[in-house]
Amino acid sequence: MSGKTDRAMKTAKDLLAFINASPTAYHAVIETRNRLNNSGYKELNEEDEWRLEAGGKYYTSRSDTALIAWQMGKQPAWESGIRLIGAHSDSPGFRIKPNAAYTKAGYLQFGIEVYGGPLIASWTDRDLSIAGRVLVEKAGTIQAMPVWIKRPILRIAQLAIHLNRKVNDEGLVLNQQQHIPPIVTLSNADEVVDRQSVINDIISEELQVQPENIVSWELELIDLQPGQLGGLKDDFIFSGRIDNLAMCHAQLVALQQVKKTPAATSMMVMFDNEEVGSNTAAGGASPFIRHVVQRVLESGKRPDHAFQRGLAKTFCISADGAHAVHPNYAEYHDSQHQVQMNGGPVIKHSARERYATDSDTTAIFKTLCKDVSVPVQHYIHRTDLPCGSTIGPITATNLGIPVVDVGTAMLSMHSVRETCGSADSAMMIKVLQRFFEKEDLWKV
Repeated sequence: MSGKTDRAMKTAKDLLAFINASPTAYHAVIETRNRLNNSGYKELNEEDEWRLEAGGKYYTSRSDTALIAWQMGKQPAWESGIRLIGAHSDSPGFRIKPNAAYTKAGYLQFGIEVYGGPLIASWTDRDLSIAGRVLVEKAGTIQAMPVWIKRPILRIAQLAIHLNRKVNDEGLVLNQQQHIPPIVTLSNADEVVDRQSVINDIISEELQVQPENIVSWELELIDLQPGQLGGLKDDFIFSGRIDNLAMCHAQLVALQQVKKTPAATSMMVMFDNEEVGSNTAAGGASPFIRHVVQRVLESGKRPDHAFQRGLAKTFCISADGAHAVHPNYAEYHDSQHQVQMNGGPVIKHSARERYATDSDTTAIFKTLCKDVSVPVQHYIHRTDLPCGSTIGPITATNLGIPVVDVGTAMLSMHSVRETCGSADSAMMIKVLQRFFEKEDLWKV
């Protein structure tokens, strides 16, 4: 292998380690926090006074599922602005309902609710389990604990083809209330289920706490198959949650790899709840990012209107997955914008402003790619198909700053098992690191 290939494969394996440690947004923030701690970053609480120093490395989190980390630049933040990268920590899937347990036809099942827009059929007939966040009473206080049951205890079983002969011709149609509740175990027909205690008993055994000390929880279904390299030449990564943990990982590694303290402040953001519209306390539409940016821009000795002046020099890269051309469905892609996996970062465009990219932000990102000899691709949705969106337009609107929407190409977006290129992560990291370190974004 060449040195470049070695680097790409090392990065791909580290991305897999990051994803495999992060079955939920909560666990992704834990993994990010651990990596930041190992890189000399200091955690700050929003309710405390912050004393930020030039070159200082800090992070803060909200709701345990959103996190902002930054390195202060050599220059005052209001003077040089902030180089901001944003991604999201959540992925589409299923959340367990509060009174989940019930019996039916000799089975114990859990009621679940769809979160975001998953490809529901991809979750059927897979080894599933539970992970999430549990609130436990300990010594008179309520504490959050992560839970992750690493054995298959759930199954969304498909109906046999003998009972649904037309499924291969007409497609699998799943009613979200009737057909997706997973089976948990066998149950006697006359068994009375205490809906409150079933899940509490499972959690208490896993966490070694008393069931009566469990106050509440946020749990979701997870697929137990780990991500891995795939393809004849290890061209691909096969994994769940590539959307959007791949970009969370890329911005984190880019921030950690900044060699010298840049003039401008470097910042990364992991928002939660992007898949359901971002309108939560930890989402991209919340004031979380505005509050942190304002405190950073107004830190230290500052002139009047430091916040507004700093924002005027701030630039954001919104990083999320992009649709690679699918060989079996090429007609669903615009014929002039069929992007390839391992073809380099993708700039995403939308006349409907579903992405925040414009000509100015395109020019800056293309120049960053040129600076580090990384190819760049362009994506736009077919005009006759509805397009998804990102945190990009939300960030541009809330902060009034220029934003470019980018990502790496992938297949099977929102499936329980997605696919991306094994070389793309290293290329994206090179560009994002250049973004943090370059003094003048307009300089060619």
